[in-house]
Amino acid sequence: MLSKEDCLKAVLSWDTAKESYSRTEQLINPVFVFDFEEKDCNWIEKFNDNKAYIYARIGVYREQLNLIITPLDKNGKPKDLEAFLNIPLTPLQKDLVLLEREETVVIKKTTLSRDLDITHCCEETELPVYNNPVLNEKTSLEEIEMWKNNCLDWFYRECTEFNGKRIFRTFTIPFTDLIKGNSKFDKIIAVFGLKYSVIYQRYIPTLIFIAVDTATMQAQIRNAAPAGTINTDMLSNAYDWSRPCPPFCREKLEEKN
Repeated sequence: MLSKEDCLKAVLSWDTAKESYSRTEQLINPVFVFDFEEKDCNWIEKFNDNKAYIYARIGVYREQLNLIITPLDKNGKPKDLEAFLNIPLTPLQKDLVLLEREETVVIKKTTLSRDLDITHCCEETELPVYNNPVLNEKTSLEEIEMWKNNCLDWFYRECTEFNGKRIFRTFTIPFTDLIKGNSKFDKIIAVFGLKYSVIYQRYIPTLIFIAVDTATMQAQIRNAAPAGTINTDMLSNAYDWSRPCPPFCREKLEEKN
Protein backbone atom coordinates (compact mmCIF):
# COMPACT_ATOMS: atom_id res chain seq x y z
CA MET A 1 0.00 0.00 0.00
CA LEU A 2 1.15 3.52 -0.80
CA SER A 3 0.19 6.69 1.02
CA LYS A 4 -1.38 9.52 -0.98
CA GLU A 5 1.91 11.39 -0.83
CA ASP A 6 3.92 8.43 -2.10
CA CYS A 7 1.36 7.87 -4.87
CA LEU A 8 1.75 11.43 -6.09
CA LYS A 9 5.55 11.12 -6.05
CA ALA A 10 5.38 7.83 -7.95
CA VAL A 11 3.06 9.28 -10.62
CA LEU A 12 5.31 12.32 -11.08
CA SER A 13 8.34 10.02 -11.37
CA TRP A 14 6.69 8.16 -14.25
CA ASP A 15 5.76 11.44 -15.96
CA THR A 16 9.44 12.36 -15.92
CA ALA A 17 10.76 8.90 -16.78
CA LYS A 18 8.64 8.42 -19.89
CA GLU A 19 10.22 11.42 -21.56
CA SER A 20 13.51 9.49 -21.78
CA TYR A 21 13.90 6.19 -23.63
CA SER A 22 16.97 5.13 -21.63
CA ARG A 23 15.07 5.66 -18.37
CA THR A 24 11.94 3.94 -19.69
CA GLU A 25 14.00 0.96 -20.87
CA GLN A 26 15.28 0.51 -17.31
CA LEU A 27 11.72 0.28 -15.97
CA ILE A 28 10.01 -1.81 -18.66
CA ASN A 29 10.86 -5.48 -18.98
CA PRO A 30 8.80 -6.89 -21.87
CA VAL A 31 8.12 -10.20 -20.09
CA PHE A 32 7.25 -8.89 -16.60
CA VAL A 33 3.69 -8.85 -15.24
CA PHE A 34 1.53 -7.33 -12.51
CA ASP A 35 0.64 -10.01 -9.95
CA PHE A 36 -2.61 -9.60 -7.99
CA GLU A 37 -2.91 -11.94 -5.01
CA GLU A 38 -6.30 -12.92 -3.60
CA LYS A 39 -6.00 -10.31 -0.83
CA ASP A 40 -5.44 -7.62 -3.46
CA CYS A 41 -8.59 -8.64 -5.32
CA ASN A 42 -10.52 -8.58 -2.03
CA TRP A 43 -9.28 -5.03 -1.34
CA ILE A 44 -10.41 -3.91 -4.79
CA GLU A 45 -13.85 -5.46 -4.36
CA LYS A 46 -14.22 -3.85 -0.92
CA PHE A 47 -13.30 -0.29 -1.89
CA ASN A 48 -14.50 0.07 -5.48
CA ASP A 49 -18.13 1.25 -5.56
CA ASN A 50 -18.36 1.44 -9.35
CA LYS A 51 -19.54 -1.85 -10.84
CA ALA A 52 -18.34 -1.02 -14.37
CA TYR A 53 -14.76 0.18 -14.03
CA ILE A 54 -11.80 0.78 -11.78
CA TYR A 55 -8.94 3.19 -12.33
CA ALA A 56 -5.18 2.52 -12.32
CA ARG A 57 -2.40 5.06 -12.38
CA ILE A 58 1.14 4.26 -13.50
CA GLY A 59 3.92 5.21 -11.10
CA VAL A 60 7.55 4.54 -10.30
CA TYR A 61 8.19 3.45 -6.72
CA ARG A 62 11.50 2.09 -5.45
CA GLU A 63 12.82 1.88 -9.00
CA GLN A 64 9.95 -0.33 -10.16
CA LEU A 65 7.02 0.40 -12.42
CA ASN A 66 3.80 0.11 -10.42
CA LEU A 67 0.09 -0.04 -11.06
CA ILE A 68 -1.55 2.16 -8.45
CA ILE A 69 -5.16 1.04 -8.09
CA THR A 70 -7.60 3.88 -7.48
CA PRO A 71 -11.17 2.80 -6.56
CA LEU A 72 -14.06 4.79 -8.00
CA ASP A 73 -17.31 5.92 -6.43
CA LYS A 74 -20.70 5.10 -7.95
CA ASN A 75 -20.43 8.17 -10.20
CA GLY A 76 -17.06 7.11 -11.59
CA LYS A 77 -14.97 9.61 -9.62
CA PRO A 78 -11.70 8.60 -7.89
CA LYS A 79 -12.17 7.98 -4.17
CA ASP A 80 -10.12 9.95 -1.65
CA LEU A 81 -8.37 7.29 0.42
CA GLU A 82 -5.44 7.54 2.79
CA ALA A 83 -3.57 4.75 1.00
CA PHE A 84 -3.81 2.92 -2.32
CA LEU A 85 -2.98 -0.57 -3.51
CA ASN A 86 0.19 -0.73 -5.58
CA ILE A 87 1.28 -3.70 -7.68
CA PRO A 88 4.88 -3.73 -8.98
CA LEU A 89 5.94 -5.06 -12.37
CA THR A 90 7.69 -8.37 -11.59
CA PRO A 91 8.72 -11.63 -13.31
CA LEU A 92 6.14 -14.34 -13.93
CA GLN A 93 6.95 -17.04 -11.37
CA LYS A 94 5.66 -20.14 -13.19
CA ASP A 95 4.41 -21.23 -16.59
CA LEU A 96 0.67 -20.86 -17.15
CA VAL A 97 -1.59 -23.41 -18.82
CA LEU A 98 -4.25 -21.35 -20.60
CA LEU A 99 -7.66 -22.94 -20.96
CA GLU A 100 -10.18 -22.05 -23.64
CA ARG A 101 -13.46 -23.93 -23.91
CA GLU A 102 -15.55 -23.82 -27.06
CA GLU A 103 -18.86 -25.60 -26.96
CA THR A 104 -20.43 -26.89 -30.15
CA VAL A 105 -23.74 -28.63 -30.73
CA VAL A 106 -24.02 -31.61 -33.09
CA ILE A 107 -27.52 -32.10 -34.48
CA LYS A 108 -28.30 -35.45 -36.11
CA LYS A 109 -31.22 -35.51 -38.53
CA THR A 110 -32.84 -38.71 -39.74
CA THR A 111 -35.78 -38.80 -42.14
CA LEU A 112 -38.26 -41.61 -41.60
CA SER A 113 -40.58 -42.11 -44.56
CA ARG A 114 -44.28 -42.88 -44.41
CA ASP A 115 -43.32 -46.47 -45.16
CA LEU A 116 -41.05 -46.41 -42.11
CA ASP A 117 -37.91 -46.45 -44.21
CA ILE A 118 -34.87 -44.41 -43.24
CA THR A 119 -34.40 -42.27 -46.32
CA HIS A 120 -31.92 -39.65 -45.20
CA CYS A 121 -29.33 -39.13 -42.44
CA CYS A 122 -27.11 -36.15 -41.83
CA GLU A 123 -25.24 -34.27 -39.12
CA GLU A 124 -25.07 -30.51 -38.60
CA THR A 125 -22.63 -28.75 -36.32
CA GLU A 126 -23.66 -25.46 -34.72
CA LEU A 127 -20.82 -23.23 -33.60
CA PRO A 128 -21.20 -21.00 -30.53
CA VAL A 129 -23.16 -17.79 -30.96
CA TYR A 130 -21.73 -14.91 -28.92
CA ASN A 131 -24.42 -12.59 -27.61
CA ASN A 132 -21.75 -10.32 -26.17
CA PRO A 133 -18.42 -9.28 -27.74
CA VAL A 134 -15.63 -11.23 -26.04
CA LEU A 135 -11.90 -11.39 -26.46
CA ASN A 136 -10.69 -14.38 -28.39
CA GLU A 137 -7.80 -16.12 -26.63
CA LYS A 138 -5.76 -16.24 -29.83
CA THR A 139 -6.17 -12.49 -30.32
CA SER A 140 -5.14 -11.80 -26.72
CA LEU A 141 -2.05 -14.00 -27.03
CA GLU A 142 -1.10 -12.27 -30.27
CA GLU A 143 -1.35 -8.89 -28.50
CA ILE A 144 0.84 -10.18 -25.64
CA GLU A 145 3.41 -11.50 -28.11
CA MET A 146 3.31 -8.19 -29.99
CA TRP A 147 4.15 -6.39 -26.74
CA LYS A 148 6.98 -8.78 -25.90
CA ASN A 149 8.61 -8.45 -29.32
CA ASN A 150 7.96 -4.79 -30.10
CA CYS A 151 7.30 -2.75 -26.97
CA LEU A 152 10.85 -1.37 -26.67
CA ASP A 153 10.70 -0.19 -30.29
CA TRP A 154 7.28 1.32 -29.51
CA PHE A 155 8.71 3.19 -26.51
CA TYR A 156 11.74 4.36 -28.51
CA ARG A 157 9.53 5.97 -31.14
CA GLU A 158 7.21 7.50 -28.56
CA CYS A 159 10.11 8.92 -26.53
CA THR A 160 12.21 10.22 -29.42
CA GLU A 161 9.47 11.53 -31.73
CA PHE A 162 6.82 12.63 -29.23
CA ASN A 163 8.82 13.21 -26.03
CA GLY A 164 6.72 10.59 -24.21
CA LYS A 165 3.54 12.65 -24.38
CA ARG A 166 1.56 9.82 -26.02
CA ILE A 167 2.72 7.17 -23.50
CA PHE A 168 0.08 5.97 -21.05
CA ARG A 169 -0.31 7.55 -17.62
CA THR A 170 -3.44 5.71 -16.52
CA PHE A 171 -5.69 2.79 -17.44
CA THR A 172 -9.45 2.46 -17.10
CA ILE A 173 -10.04 -1.23 -16.33
CA PRO A 174 -13.28 -3.25 -16.43
CA PHE A 175 -14.10 -3.95 -12.79
CA THR A 176 -14.91 -7.62 -13.43
CA ASP A 177 -11.35 -8.21 -14.70
CA LEU A 178 -10.01 -7.67 -11.19
CA ILE A 179 -12.48 -9.45 -8.94
CA LYS A 180 -12.17 -13.09 -8.05
CA GLY A 181 -15.88 -13.93 -8.07
CA ASN A 182 -16.94 -17.47 -7.22
CA SER A 183 -14.53 -19.24 -9.55
CA LYS A 184 -11.72 -21.60 -8.61
CA PHE A 185 -9.15 -19.00 -9.64
CA ASP A 186 -7.32 -17.38 -6.72
CA LYS A 187 -4.90 -15.01 -8.45
CA ILE A 188 -5.05 -12.54 -11.31
CA ILE A 189 -2.11 -11.58 -13.48
CA ALA A 190 -2.10 -8.49 -15.68
CA VAL A 191 0.03 -8.63 -18.81
CA PHE A 192 0.77 -5.81 -21.22
CA GLY A 193 -0.34 -6.20 -24.82
CA LEU A 194 -0.21 -4.09 -27.96
CA LYS A 195 -3.60 -3.65 -29.63
CA TYR A 196 -4.05 -2.06 -33.03
CA SER A 197 -6.45 0.89 -33.07
CA VAL A 198 -8.29 1.55 -36.30
CA ILE A 199 -9.30 4.97 -34.98
CA TYR A 200 -5.75 6.11 -34.21
CA GLN A 201 -4.10 4.02 -36.94
CA ARG A 202 -1.38 2.80 -34.60
CA TYR A 203 -0.63 0.23 -31.92
CA ILE A 204 -1.77 1.14 -28.43
CA PRO A 205 -0.85 -0.63 -25.16
CA THR A 206 -3.50 -2.44 -23.18
CA LEU A 207 -3.62 -4.67 -20.10
CA ILE A 208 -4.81 -8.25 -20.47
CA PHE A 209 -5.99 -9.97 -17.30
CA ILE A 210 -5.48 -13.68 -16.68
CA ALA A 211 -7.20 -15.54 -13.83
CA VAL A 212 -4.99 -18.27 -12.33
CA ASP A 213 -5.58 -21.36 -10.20
CA THR A 214 -2.32 -21.45 -8.25
CA ALA A 215 -2.76 -25.11 -7.30
CA THR A 216 -2.58 -26.27 -10.93
CA MET A 217 -1.36 -23.08 -12.68
CA GLN A 218 -4.26 -23.47 -15.06
CA ALA A 219 -5.45 -20.08 -16.25
CA GLN A 220 -8.09 -18.32 -18.27
CA ILE A 221 -7.96 -14.96 -19.99
CA ARG A 222 -10.67 -12.73 -18.60
CA ASN A 223 -13.41 -11.89 -21.15
CA ALA A 224 -12.15 -14.69 -23.40
CA ALA A 225 -14.70 -17.34 -22.47
CA PRO A 226 -17.61 -18.22 -24.77
CA ALA A 227 -21.15 -17.18 -23.90
CA GLY A 228 -22.75 -19.77 -21.67
CA THR A 229 -19.55 -20.88 -19.92
CA ILE A 230 -19.40 -18.02 -17.42
CA ASN A 231 -21.88 -15.63 -15.87
CA THR A 232 -23.04 -13.16 -18.51
CA ASP A 233 -22.28 -10.33 -16.08
CA MET A 234 -18.61 -11.14 -16.63
CA LEU A 235 -18.81 -10.62 -20.40
CA SER A 236 -17.62 -7.43 -21.98
CA ASN A 237 -19.39 -4.81 -23.99
CA ALA A 238 -17.89 -3.32 -27.13
CA TYR A 239 -15.50 -1.10 -25.14
CA ASP A 240 -14.73 -3.55 -22.34
CA TRP A 241 -10.96 -3.59 -22.48
CA SER A 242 -8.34 -1.77 -20.45
CA ARG A 243 -8.08 1.63 -22.12
CA PRO A 244 -4.92 3.69 -21.66
CA CYS A 245 -4.90 7.45 -21.24
CA PRO A 246 -3.53 8.85 -23.43
CA PRO A 247 -5.08 8.44 -25.93
CA PHE A 248 -8.44 7.31 -24.47
CA CYS A 249 -9.04 10.14 -22.01
CA ARG A 250 -12.76 10.78 -22.46
CA GLU A 251 -13.45 10.11 -18.78
CA LYS A 252 -11.04 12.95 -17.91
CA LEU A 253 -10.16 11.31 -14.61
CA GLU A 254 -7.39 13.31 -12.98
CA GLU A 255 -4.86 12.28 -10.34
CA LYS A 256 -6.39 14.36 -7.55
CA ASN A 257 -5.22 12.16 -4.71
